Amino acid sequence: MLVSTKRLRQVRDAVPPQQCLLPTECEFYQAYNWCLNPFPTVLEATDHLRGEIDKLKAVPHDWRAGEVVNNVFLLSCALLNAVDEYLRGPTLRMPRPLAATRLGHSARWATERLTGILPQRHRAQARRWRERWRAGLDDFLTIVVAGQLSDPTPFAETGSKLAKLLLSPLPPDLQTEHVGVPTPFRRLDLTHFDVVALGQRFAQRFPNRSEAILVLGLRTSGSYFAPLLRAFLKTEGYQTVSSLTVQPNKGLGRWERQELRRCAQRGFTALIVDDAPHTGGTVVLGLDMARRAGFAPDKLRALVPAHPARRDCFGPLSENLVVSLEAEQWHKHRLLDQRLVEGRLAEYFQHQNFANIGLVASKSAGEFNARLQDSSRGDRGTRLKRIYEVHLKTPQGQEETRYVLAKSVGWGWLGYHAFLAGQRLSGFVPPILGLRDGILYMEWLPQSPLPQDMHIAEDDHTAREARIDRSASYVAARVRHLGLGTGPASRKGLRRDENGFRLLQKVLSRAYGRIVTDTLMQPRLERRLCEQPCPFPTLIDGKMGRDEWITGSPGLLKTDYEHHGMGKSELNVVDPAYDLAETILTLALSPDEESRLIRRYVEQSEDAGVEQRLFMHKLLAGFWAMNTAQEHLFGKPLVADRQQEFHHQLMSAWNFLTVHTARYCGSFCRPPQALDWRSPLVALDLDGLLDRRLFGFPCTSAAGIEALSLLNAHGFSVALNTARSAAEVKDYCHAYHLAGGVAEHGSYLWDAVGQRERILINPEAMVQLDELRSHLRLLPGVFLDDRHQYSVRAFTYHDKPRGLLSSLLKSARSFSIGGGAPAPLPTLVMHHLMKSLGLDRLSFHHTTIDTTIVAKDVDKGTGLSVLRDWVLRPDAETIAAGDSEGDLPMFRAATHSLAPANIDCVREARLLGCQIVRHPYQRGLLEIAHSLVHPDGGSCEHCAEGKALRPGGPTLFLELLQAADESRARNLFRGLFDPAVFKIFVR
Repeated sequence: MLVSTKRLRQVRDAVPPQQCLLPTECEFYQAYNWCLNPFPTVLEATDHLRGEIDKLKAVPHDWRAGEVVNNVFLLSCALLNAVDEYLRGPTLRMPRPLAATRLGHSARWATERLTGILPQRHRAQARRWRERWRAGLDDFLTIVVAGQLSDPTPFAETGSKLAKLLLSPLPPDLQTEHVGVPTPFRRLDLTHFDVVALGQRFAQRFPNRSEAILVLGLRTSGSYFAPLLRAFLKTEGYQTVSSLTVQPNKGLGRWERQELRRCAQRGFTALIVDDAPHTGGTVVLGLDMARRAGFAPDKLRALVPAHPARRDCFGPLSENLVVSLEAEQWHKHRLLDQRLVEGRLAEYFQHQNFANIGLVASKSAGEFNARLQDSSRGDRGTRLKRIYEVHLKTPQGQEETRYVLAKSVGWGWLGYHAFLAGQRLSGFVPPILGLRDGILYMEWLPQSPLPQDMHIAEDDHTAREARIDRSASYVAARVRHLGLGTGPASRKGLRRDENGFRLLQKVLSRAYGRIVTDTLMQPRLERRLCEQPCPFPTLIDGKMGRDEWITGSPGLLKTDYEHHGMGKSELNVVDPAYDLAETILTLALSPDEESRLIRRYVEQSEDAGVEQRLFMHKLLAGFWAMNTAQEHLFGKPLVADRQQEFHHQLMSAWNFLTVHTARYCGSFCRPPQALDWRSPLVALDLDGLLDRRLFGFPCTSAAGIEALSLLNAHGFSVALNTARSAAEVKDYCHAYHLAGGVAEHGSYLWDAVGQRERILINPEAMVQLDELRSHLRLLPGVFLDDRHQYSVRAFTYHDKPRGLLSSLLKSARSFSIGGGAPAPLPTLVMHHLMKSLGLDRLSFHHTTIDTTIVAKDVDKGTGLSVLRDWVLRPDAETIAAGDSEGDLPMFRAATHSLAPANIDCVREARLLGCQIVRHPYQRGLLEIAHSLVHPDGGSCEHCAEGKALRPGGPTLFLELLQAADESRARNLFRGLFDPAVFKIFVR
């Protein structure tokens, strides 16, 4: 049920324009500006912990005391996790099946011996520190598990002991490391109360207190769970309780293996503890590690909370093996009980001078919650949230109705960023009421059912400009108010949690070659990425899509503003250029609109150099969108409309990357002196000649840029003749200063000189294409590229392959950013459709990534002939260049034809008189260009002018485009002899 428009206006008008927050909360959270960065160094975390321990002596005996105690627990375990990771050290990176063999064990043993020689003194120092710290932390956590967090008095003495231990320094190289983000307390709605509840369930099911227990925590979460469970089990009377944490992906270190074997020989029961699993594979791996260390099957237990999206992770395992805690019994679920929320909201609204506050279980609130549940993906990253209808009455008797969203944002200091961001971005986000116990309370503004209130119409120019301006101002406000100082990014290298830059590094390394060479060159690319400037490190939003905005009294308001940018599974990029890039992507901004966005942002942020950083973040935004879309496509089963939604997201990102990369490369290409149609007309194919799918989407290389510059400098008219869509041909003509082109296999002509178009296929073929589209859309698992209007591009998606060999084959695919890749439809399906529908005016063929359906009476040859007659004259000279069987009709229609060495129909092309040059792809195009401007092999003054222009000097992306033209052997040699190449083999 949708609330009426009239009532919505009343609700909106009742929302106060300025937030009215409790002074106690403002004063408390304002002291935690450092929590905007969830990745402090060990040294910074130590300083923060020292400050929290000092607060135990003076904090009031209320909710603030509990928060300080939580922070001491979280920061103490963060240090413990960092020390354990330091002591484990690096290990050899290898597939798990190989790591389980004797050869794998030997290789890892050798690696650990080699990497452990130098820092032995530091390791001994860290090991002694850890033992003292664990003992002191045991005393502190013993009081924590008792549950009296609001009284800081019992913590004062144990806190003083911890403070004294902090005076002992950790090794200098460890102090510069960053602490890991604990997923359960940042993202999964868990609290330390839930860890204690798991321990209580274990104690009830296994009451034998004389049984020796080893709490085996799987890092990172295990570093927080294990000490707490150890303290709890001791208070429950278990006589022998030990703890150990391991990193399953690294395997067991020598000391860890010895400790596990010792406990197994002494008859300990191993309790594997971890956060709510995604697939359960890590917990099973931990169980298997303990089994191989000597623990009998009846001496193994797993203590894990059950996430609502992954309840069946351990279905095949014995019930006696797993102790779980259902999500409905988590602490934060209980905090959302209506009676508790009513008491909390009474405190907030009484501060706003309301006398009576009541929560109503209305049908409207129920509908809002149902839609909220439907709109969320229901995956492991979905936050706990609920909407309440609140009836308010002022002392004067005036009644109001408000809606409040209660949303989990983290535990302890890991959630304070939500309050700070909500307060500092007032006017750009829905008004917040307060933050308590990891639950953020904020106004929920119901949206009108009218389409114009839900989305800005694309043809409403004024409204679109307002959206652009609002987005720019919002990003600038984050720069002004949510700056991170030096930022969390380490300039020593890309950390494991910097997911955005790791994805960028992985994809861009393909410029050097596939399968092996790209991997070897990643350390080199890592160094170059780390050199990219970031003058305004900021807690970015990280999700600037259209559906993330709502309408409110101040204008457009940003929802979910606090947790997309940073976290264990988030981007962890700190450059506001990313938010601008994603805005350009999601709003599909034109060049003029993009200029407006950047201009407005610079005016309000003083970030004058953002344009120099923008293109690399455009790449990242497109890669991240494609990767995310494919993860959802191959994630849990989705209904058909959700599959199509993620497909459209992927195709939008693909198109964004293609067009904006063409614009970027075109800015380095010398434009013609005057855009005009002249003879001879040079018609170029796109894919395989000007473009390659170097990075998972089509783009040219440095040689392609130089080839076009050379042709432009010598006065050639250059046109495209391609299977790409009409829209792409227009974009490419604008980007590369081309005269026009033929699109969609000869179906469409574009004259960029005269800004006119011409459709070549007949109406009967258009009707059949529309009919085929409608039937293909009904087939499950079939997707269309909607950019094509005069042909049909249909495909399905293949999931990522399994096994080492399959993974190598996947890495060689030209279209792949995430785990899957598109593939053509089965031939039998297409034959059946064409025959049953009587589509006699159409034909189809398969490419490497899709099935293309075109009109029978047009092809690239007819398209070139009609274009020549249309813009020149029938006897004008035409030169065609292509690389595939689809280009043969163009060769037949042209006066001359040429092809690069990668052409896939050599015999047929030569029979048509085609000249095949020595080099493939863009280097072949450059060779073709040289042969056209100087058939005798000479040169002239225009040749120097035709060299690719380099405004502003060389850039990282241009360096990659140059590397793409190098031979694979040369790039492989450079990678093998890079001093940092060993980094790819360790983690």
